[in-house]
Parts: sequence; structure tokens; C-alpha cells
Amino acid sequence: MTQTVREIYTDQDWDDLVDAADHATVYHRSGWLAALDATTGAPMRRLVLDSENGPLALWPIAILRKGPIRVAGSPLPGWNTAYLGPLFLPACSDKAGAVATMMRASPVRRPAFVATRTMDTGVDLSPLGFRKTREFETFEMDLTLPEQALWDNLKSTCRTRIRKGEKNGLEVREENDEAYIDSFWQMATEVFAKSNQRPPYSLAFLRQIESHLRRRGELLVTSAFLESERVATLIIPHDRTTAMYFAGGSLASRLDLAPNNLLHWKTMLLCKKRGLKRYDFISNRGSPGKFKSTFLPIERVSCHHWEFSKNQVIDRLKQIYERQLKSRRRIQSGGQAHE
Repeated sequence: MTQTVREIYTDQDWDDLVDAADHATVYHRSGWLAALDATTGAPMRRLVLDSENGPLALWPIAILRKGPIRVAGSPLPGWNTAYLGPLFLPACSDKAGAVATMMRASPVRRPAFVATRTMDTGVDLSPLGFRKTREFETFEMDLTLPEQALWDNLKSTCRTRIRKGEKNGLEVREENDEAYIDSFWQMATEVFAKSNQRPPYSLAFLRQIESHLRRRGELLVTSAFLESERVATLIIPHDRTTAMYFAGGSLASRLDLAPNNLLHWKTMLLCKKRGLKRYDFISNRGSPGKFKSTFLPIERVSCHHWEFSKNQVIDRLKQIYERQLKSRRRIQSGGQAHE
């Protein structure tokens, strides 16, 4: 069967295919890709594999150069994009073969290094020369449950913290424009400064997310207020089914008010009201962590990370690049976090 690879340039055509694919996420959709385009310096190429009977697979991937080396990523380190990689339409019977065909086609052809994730964890890319370097786990809340069942499933410590936040006079409100961004940036820099780090995302990226996802109806931002003071904020991209916990922050001086459990709980209910079915905490540490575990989330493997290198020299250069990324996030002694 003849197969060809083409690029899609219109958002609606791309999003229609994403919606038809298995394991699709909001990170595969045109809004998130546009935010990456604007901030990474590596425009996303939206590839589609066609057969005589219609599309088989799609792959948002960036092609860039690091010095003399040609690199392909979906995603690359530093992009703050938990999920990406190829997606497969129901008609695709050979998923690894579909990736191989797209690898051979322009513009992916002949990169020295490729990093990608597979949302379909049953796909094996090792016959193509890839190495699976990481298995990502996530933790989800099932929003199809009745509200009372969700409440009853929370640990008692979580329910107590929610009640404490309410008793302290906190009110959770939905943000309808970008007014929250500067306050959130202050919170984020405070949170990461505790670990001597800058936030992993930039202020510019937050503004791009707000701009591109808001007008597509793919963004929910909520904040906990004490009267007129914003004390905690969550940024939640979402598609038609799944809310993704992208980022959150709270004022260190207001943690005694217990804003975080209340904010997540009320945000889950807003997501449920929107018709979303899952609330993805996107925790990649191997366990929910003390805070997230109080919600008793469902644990599952969410994706695999794969890397292809032409030789060991490329592997060493990749390791140097990742060390540089970590170094740039580190706050020097006496220094301050900044955009």
C-alpha cells in the first residue's frame, strides 16, 4: 500500500485529525504547538502519514540545529510539555512502521538525534534503533464519579484541609483573562527558589499559553482569593476530556490559610462541570507525593520516552546540553530568580 508524508498548515485540519486519533492530548493540539513555536525557537512541523485509504498517523515534531548537529524533538528537554509524540488513527495497524516511514521522509530525514514520546505505551520503537530511556507515570482523578463519591474518596486529611481553607475565608474564582500572570509568576519564583531553582517555564511561555489556549477554550485558570488578594493559582490546559495540571503556585506567606487542597478540589469540580472526564496531576516522580496522594488518585503509566542517537558522541553532547539546562535554572548564591 502506498504511503506518503505531508505537512498540515491549517489549525482546524490538524485539530480534526488530533481529535480522531487514539491517546491524543491538549499538548498535541494547535494551540499548545503555537505556544511552543513562539518560545522555543524551533517551529513545530505537523506531519501526517497518509495511505490510499486515508490518514494513518500524525506527528508534531520540531527540527533544529545545535551547532553542526541536526536534532528532532517531540518534545525536547526544557519545553515543559509532558505529553507529545506520534499519534495513530484507528486504521493504523503497524504503528512502529508508521513512525519508521515518517522518519525516512522530509523534514525528519537524517537527524543525528531524535527524542520523542509515545502515548500508546504498547508501541515498541527499539527495532528502529530507539532506546526507551524513561517510563512516565501519572496520577488521575476520575471525574465521571458523582461529586459525593469523589469527596468520600479523599483522605480525611485532604477533606480537613479543604474545610480549613473555606473556614479561613478563601474563595476560589475562575480567571477570565491574563490578570493573574504577574501574581502567579511571583508565586512560582518563590516556590522554586526554595530549591535554589528558577521556574522551568518562562514568563513569556505563560503569556503564550494564555493567549493561544484561552481563545480556543482549552484553558482553565483558577485562583484562591482572600478578599481581593490572590494567594494561590492553578493553570490547567485541557482538551474535550482531560484536564492537565500544568503549573501551580501559592504565596509562601499565606500557606497557613491552606489554599492548595481547596483550590485543587474546587478546580476539579469546575472541570467536571465543563464535562471533562479526567484530572491529570502529571506527576512523573514514580509516586503521587505527599500532597497529591491525599486525593487518592489513580496511578497509571502515561507514556514512554524514546531517544535515537547516531553514535556515542551525540549521546555525550546531549548529556552536556541537559546539564547546561539544569545549570541555567539554578539560582547562584545571593542571586534572584528572573524570567
